[in-house]
Order: sequence, then C-alpha cells, then structure tokens
Amino acid sequence: MTVIPKVGFGQDARWTAGGSADGAPLDRALLGGDPAIGVPEACWLDGGAVRLRIEGRDPSYPVVLLGSMGAWIEPDYRTSFPFGSAVRARLYARDVEIGPLSAVLVLQSMGLRGPLIGLSFQDATPSRAAGQIHDVLRALVDEGVAKAAAASLFRPSATDAGQVREIIDDPRRVRNILGFLLRRKGVVRRSAESAPPLCVMLGEVGAGTVTWFGIKGWSEDAAVEIAGQNSVFRFNVRADEVRPGELVSALPARVERLRKSLQQRGVEADLTARFLHPQWLHIPPIEAEVVDVSFAGLRMALTRGHPPLLPRLKLSLELPDGDDGVVHLRGEVRSVSAVEGSDTQLCSVHVTAARREDERRWLRLVSRILHATTYGGTAWQAELWDLFDSSGYFNLSGRRPEHFEAIKPSFLTMAQKAAAVPHLLYNVACLSEHGIEGNFSIMKPYHSTWMIHQLAKRPKSASNLSSRQVLRDMFTRCFEHAMADPECRWIIAYAEAHVAWNERSLFEFARARQETGHVLSLPFRLMGVDARAAPRAPHVAGGQIEIGEPTPGEQAALLGLVCATSPRMYAEALDLVPGRLGMGPCVERWRSAGLERERALLVARQHGEPLAVAVLELGELGTNLFRLLDSVRIFPMHPGGDAALGPLLDAACGWFRAHDRKSFIYFGERGKLTYEGPAGLLDLGEGRLWLVARELVPEFVEHVYRLTEPKLR
Repeated sequence: MTVIPKVGFGQDARWTAGGSADGAPLDRALLGGDPAIGVPEACWLDGGAVRLRIEGRDPSYPVVLLGSMGAWIEPDYRTSFPFGSAVRARLYARDVEIGPLSAVLVLQSMGLRGPLIGLSFQDATPSRAAGQIHDVLRALVDEGVAKAAAASLFRPSATDAGQVREIIDDPRRVRNILGFLLRRKGVVRRSAESAPPLCVMLGEVGAGTVTWFGIKGWSEDAAVEIAGQNSVFRFNVRADEVRPGELVSALPARVERLRKSLQQRGVEADLTARFLHPQWLHIPPIEAEVVDVSFAGLRMALTRGHPPLLPRLKLSLELPDGDDGVVHLRGEVRSVSAVEGSDTQLCSVHVTAARREDERRWLRLVSRILHATTYGGTAWQAELWDLFDSSGYFNLSGRRPEHFEAIKPSFLTMAQKAAAVPHLLYNVACLSEHGIEGNFSIMKPYHSTWMIHQLAKRPKSASNLSSRQVLRDMFTRCFEHAMADPECRWIIAYAEAHVAWNERSLFEFARARQETGHVLSLPFRLMGVDARAAPRAPHVAGGQIEIGEPTPGEQAALLGLVCATSPRMYAEALDLVPGRLGMGPCVERWRSAGLERERALLVARQHGEPLAVAVLELGELGTNLFRLLDSVRIFPMHPGGDAALGPLLDAACGWFRAHDRKSFIYFGERGKLTYEGPAGLLDLGEGRLWLVARELVPEFVEHVYRLTEPKLR
C-alpha cells in the first residue's frame, strides 16, 4: 500500500480552501525517493507464506488473503466445507503459531482470485492474535511476498451504482466468453434458500456441452457465477449428466454480465477527505477516512457523531495530493451502507475534478495508489532508452537502432515534459527491484481519442515479475488512465501487422467482435518520407496540377467522402468530422501546455477540379519514436485522383520542412504508394489501425487478462 500523508484540514497552512500551485511531481524515484511503506489492513499472499489448519481436519491450506479480520483460502474441490458454521483454526507463519482463533466459515467471490473459502474471525479472537497477525504482515510486506488488499473486501458493500448489466445471447459470443473463463473458479447459487453455495470450476467447453468440475455434482437447476477482471458472468445451468465430481450441461443460451467501468476498481488508501455537509452548513467541516479510492469514486467511513449522508447528495470534497497540495473534487453520494456490528457508515461517492489543475493532481494521486508495480512518470529517461534497445523495439518495421539516434534528445526532453501534462501524455513503466521491466505510453492526440504506443518489455529479467504480469499491469494502468478522462470515447493503436502479441491481443479481439460495431482493425502501409528533398513542379499527363488550401466547399466534400467510404468510428476518432476538421480545441490544449500540435489541408486541383486532399498533422517532436504524429493521409476525391498523390507528397515535404521536420510518416491506407519523385521513401511494412470504443474497453481488458494468465505449472 502506498501511504499518502494524512494531513488534517486546518493543521497545515498549505491546505487552504483555494489549494496551492503544483509542486514537484507526485511520483518519486524508485530506488530512493519513495515514502515508507505502511502495513495494510489486509494482504494478498504468495508462495504459501502462511498456512491455516482447521481443528478436526487433517490438511492445512495456504492462505491467499490475510488480515486481522479474517483469513481466506482457495477451495481444493475435494473438501466440502460447512458454510455458516463456527470453527476453530490456527495460523502458521514461518515458525510462528497463531491461535486458536474462533471463526465462521463463509464463501465469497473475490474478483480476480475467484471464489475463496473465508474464515471470518469473531469478537472472541484475542487481541494478542491480532497483534501477531499484524507483525506477520509487516514481515511479509518487507520481504515482498505480501501485497495490499482493499479494506472493503472484509466489509459489507452496497450495490454499486456504476454497475452495467448486459445480456449476451449470441451463441458465438457466449462460447467465446466460456472459452475465456476456462479453468476459472466460480460459485454455484442453488435455488433452494437453505442450500449452501458450492464451489465449481469451468472444466471443458465442447461443441454443444459444458463440463463443470466441483466438490460434487448437483442435480437441480442453478446459477453459476464466475468473476473476470472487471465483470461477473452468470450462467443458468441445468444438469444433463451428473458424474462423480463433475456435471455436464448444455451450452448456456445466454450469459448475464455485470460489469463495472475500469475506473471503478478501487484499492485501500491511507487518506482523509474533508467536506461540508450540504444540509448542515452551520457545523464545522467533516473529516472522514477514505477506505477505497478509484479514478471515478471513493468510499468514506463516517463514524458516530456525524450527520448522515443520503444518496444523491452533492458534495465538495478536499483531499491531500501527497505533494503538499490539495485536490478539489465534486462528488455525488451514490450509495450508503452500514457496517454490521459497528456505528460506521460507508458512503460511496462518484467524483470528478473541480478544475483542470485538480484533474492532473487527481490522476497522479489515484494512479500512484492503484498500481503497485507500475510507475507513471519520467525519472528514468536513460533507462527507458536502454529498455527500447534491449527489447528489440528499435528493430520494428525494418528499422535499426542507429535510425533513432537523431530523435533521442527530443525523446528524452519530451519524457521530462510529460510528467506535467498527464491529461495529454502519460508514460507507464513497470518496475521491479532490478529496475525497469517494461514501458507502455498513452497520449491524447485528438479531441476524444487516446492512443496507446511504445510498448516495450525486457525479454529476460531476474525479477519475480513474470512477462505476463508486466504486460497485464501496464495495459491495465494505461487503459484505466484513458478511461478516467470523461471525454474519452475511443482508444487507437498503430500496430505492426506481423507481431505475435498484436495478433493475439488487438487483432484477434477485433475479429471476434467486429459485429458489435465498436471495434475496428484497418490495414495500412507505413511509409517513411525524407522531407529534405526539393519539391518538383506539380504536373501530370493532361495538364498542370495546382496545390493549394481547400475551399469550404472542398472541405465539406472531403468530409462527405470520408463519411461515405470509411467507418464512422474512423472519422470520429481522427477528428475527420464537421466542427473538428481543424482540430481547434485539441490544438489549443496542446499549445497551452507548451507542446506543438497542428493540422493542415492541401488540395490538388486540375483544371479547377479537386483531384485529392492531403491531411497533414504535426506533433511535438519526441512524443513517439516513429514520429507517428508527423503524418500525412491522402484522400482521392474521385477516379483519377491517385495521379495527384506524388505532387501532394512533394508539397507535404515543403510544409514539414517549414516546420523544422526532416521526415514524416505517410499512412498508405489504400496500399503501397507508387511514387517517382525526389523525396526519399522507406517502406516500413504493413500495419493496422486498431480502434476500440469506450463501451468495449472493459471487455478488451478482460481479453488481455485472459492472455496474461500465469502459466500452469
């Protein structure tokens, strides 16, 4: 758990109502600047560091989740546990024995880990045992084998207002979901109220049947729940064949998916919020502990003595940002629940930043809390360059490492600038005790579109982090960062066509869901253009070609052509729509941050008739190592327009030279360019423009989660 200073309002002059100017970036250097790590309330454990034995049963079980409130183990599908009954148990950590402990057996689905058997410790548990558990957790955190778990895992939670319910009845999608959940653990909810839940595992998916493995088969109809990364899937299952330890059912006709937005994922934080009660303005500001925090919300614990909060109340909140500043948020109470056996009230609040500077602070703060293995910052420019070299990134698209030396100074400078503008540029590095294991970047080049790029991973590492975890953690952080932007509607990637990871992650996902209309994978030919060549006189057979700026009528014709010949997602995501063709708001946002961003249009005419239009774009040098923001797209306006491609490319060379660029990228979305001009062209190979709508992002992250499952030992 990352500890955020819990400064009381009014105790520090810097916590003023108006906030303070941005200080140093929130992120610290990995090996020397981080604050001390505190002991979480509960921890996920690895490697059987702690084992549990229930009195009266022979085997001991490795504990996967431990806190002073309870201990949780994974079901073995051989033992039938009497849920709801009281038991006595002992914990064993190294050579320390803790217990006996009074507990109640419960079954709960815990998200990523599948269903867990829980021993909820009772009030009779001695305080000495709680202290021993705390000491064990401290030692395991220091050893790096324990990771913080959200405090809400041990508390009753109210219905999440951000939950989305979806019914999927397309047989192909149902089958795809079952395939993704293969070997995942779930819970059987039987129809009889008195019937205890059962543990189950999705074992096999046949042509029209599904095999479920469990402690024992069940004969009556039942609902099976299996959790993914950010969704819970529910199937209605009827037993067609019951065997010892397994059940065979028909392929479910439909799946119910309960999904949260990515930014709803919350973790524990040591944080205090302050607010004025909107119905009790005459009392002093209320301070409340924040028990869970996410990009889109937080949950506060209000104790006795505070006026209650009610759903739909509007709040203005202040929190410390960890850099001696304050974050101002606007909130709305979504749900309120009482903690059983306590005077505490848990309040879930949906929040948004009050101002632009608050948005930047909030992004930094939540990113730091949510992600334990990744770093959103730019303190290791030289190390990043070494990572790109050793990972093979500099060899993509037929390039060689020496081709990137010219852009290295701009890249390192840009990496430093990015820390101040997380609403436009964000770099994610995956870190271990050995340094940087991987890098993934995301930026916002258009009004409502984020672009993922520069994915690099060290091929071999002495770290405990597997390659799969590195990819999973970086993808999750980048996509959560984009989804935290309320303007985000699309995420795009310019991906090399013949990279195995791109095929498995991006392209396979697009093919399987193309009928949804929310994902695209469009081919292009990437061409590098040397802009230093002198342009030739524009002409073709049959008459001279004139190059100039398009008239309003020609701009409207271009937009009509794009609308008629390209998917709507393509036009929307790239700002090729009315009102955004000039990218005015986006350009202004980049320029106000001290960064270059520009779009220009050139039209080629013959005898006064437009042949083709070139869309030229410029981005801050160093934002991408392949210079993807310095680009040209050419749209023939009618048959014969291909003849103007060469003259337009020559004119683009002059435009980029005037903007101090020596080269740029041509996106050949109509195939390989036939060109006989003075500019030097380098064929960088086949690529695909991958584009996903916000609605499918949680499902895509589920897809990545499946691909990065740890290998079975």
